[in-house]
Amino acid sequence: MNGEAGKQTKPIAALTYIGFFVTGLIFLYLEPYNQDDFVRFHARQSIGFSVAWFAIEIVFGVFIAILPRALGGLLGGIQVLVNLALAIYWLILMYKAYTGERYRIPELADIVDNVAGQAASR
Repeated sequence: MNGEAGKQTKPIAALTYIGFFVTGLIFLYLEPYNQDDFVRFHARQSIGFSVAWFAIEIVFGVFIAILPRALGGLLGGIQVLVNLALAIYWLILMYKAYTGERYRIPELADIVDNVAGQAASR
């Protein structure tokens, strides 16, 4: 990234997070952004983060459904707190992309890199 091109890709990288995995997929394949390594990095990470959040929701939903009402209610309260924390983290990821930082989510970034067939860059 250099000059004006770098300034233009930062907001696009932040937009990869806005629609969760959908915008991540769109910008991963949309010309000319699919050629920009910074946008591709954030698009892949957006997809991974969205899938992880969705998996957490499924796990909570299953346990809330099968546990007795009292424990399910307690777990429902924990789910609200976890969702709040994930939403704040999601905003932080968008901010870091907007400011040009290539922030890697620990562990998740390595998994995303392996799925994408790329070596983990640290």
